[in-house]
Amino acid sequence: MHTTGTVQRLHSEPEFCPNRHCRFHRREQAAEYQWYIRFGSFHTRCRGRIQRFRCRNCGKSCSTQTFSIHYWSHYSNDLVWLLGHLYSCSGLRQAARQAGVTHRVIQNRTRRLARGALAVMQTALRRLQLNEDLAMDGFESYTRSQYHPNNITHVAGDRSQFIYAAVHTLLRRKGAMTDAQKRKRQLIDSVWKPRRSIRQDTSELLGDLAAAISSACSRHGRLRLATDCHSSYRAALLANHTLREQLQAGGLQHHRTSSRAARTVANPLFAINYVDRQMRKNMAEHVRETVRQGREVNCQMERMAVFMVLHNFCTPHRVTDTARADRCTTRAAVAGIQDPVITRQLERMVTHRAVFSHCDRAPQWIQRIWQHRYENPPAVRLVRGEPVVRSVALAPQALPEHLVA
Repeated sequence: MHTTGTVQRLHSEPEFCPNRHCRFHRREQAAEYQWYIRFGSFHTRCRGRIQRFRCRNCGKSCSTQTFSIHYWSHYSNDLVWLLGHLYSCSGLRQAARQAGVTHRVIQNRTRRLARGALAVMQTALRRLQLNEDLAMDGFESYTRSQYHPNNITHVAGDRSQFIYAAVHTLLRRKGAMTDAQKRKRQLIDSVWKPRRSIRQDTSELLGDLAAAISSACSRHGRLRLATDCHSSYRAALLANHTLREQLQAGGLQHHRTSSRAARTVANPLFAINYVDRQMRKNMAEHVRETVRQGREVNCQMERMAVFMVLHNFCTPHRVTDTARADRCTTRAAVAGIQDPVITRQLERMVTHRAVFSHCDRAPQWIQRIWQHRYENPPAVRLVRGEPVVRSVALAPQALPEHLVA
């Protein structure tokens, strides 16, 4: 993670009013006026003296700590260190033991980092101008147990391997099973079945990128979307009005390749196969036959958001002999996604609290992760075929408002 060396340092003055309904909640408005007054201070054992402020317009009070990524916490963790562990295949409990904290602290800080990562992706996609072909496919893993396989459909740049978007779909267990395994699946099916399909989620994912794809087709005259032969992808493309028109006009070319084809550089799906390999290698919950599987869908996608930002903006596009990774070309640079605003947002990822109300017109895939909209399969007592009341899943309404809003 490339930062300016001020990992825990914040501005001494507030940037905006934390009240979402105040006119000074927008940074642009707040920058033009002296909208706050100093409103005393308080002392904490963790961080010493904290300055408070009050908005002149709505009367909402806040402090310098309100805008920190460590807001509502009593311990300031080294989040750059945590990012390195999340990207190097460490499990949550393993990282927690090394940090000397509980795994719930690591999970909480990962959730905060995920909001920052989603804010970075939203800023990048808002300024996106596609200059390369795309590849799309599903990455198969599982949540909680192999009776709940999932498919993480993601879109990557053909030349840069930049991940533009990702969405999660729960599936029923498939493939060869013993009689005992079939009976267990029947018990689970009697309690719960997935409510969304790969086609529905892929259609939503392509809808988020439809404007950028259509613009690229108009500018370059042609854009290729490479997928395997899964029937859901073609159906999802035809379900979107904008993409269907581009397909009919010949601006968008849907190139299908067999998933059994050799996974070489010449394969049109090389970009997505490369990303899949990185996910298997760098994310603990996706290692083959892992014992560190994801146990909650929304948390799983939060870690995916962190992985996407590190993969896109912080790691070299190609491995070189230099020891200075910050001197290497990143995948974002190859994709042409370079902007001072994005760089600043990336640096703030480990220092400042990201707020959803500042993410204007965020794509649906970002909203679903940020607001914990994914449904979790219930735990089932396999002997009785009954759902377990106590579950590891965290309902959206149970999330603290300061993390969701």
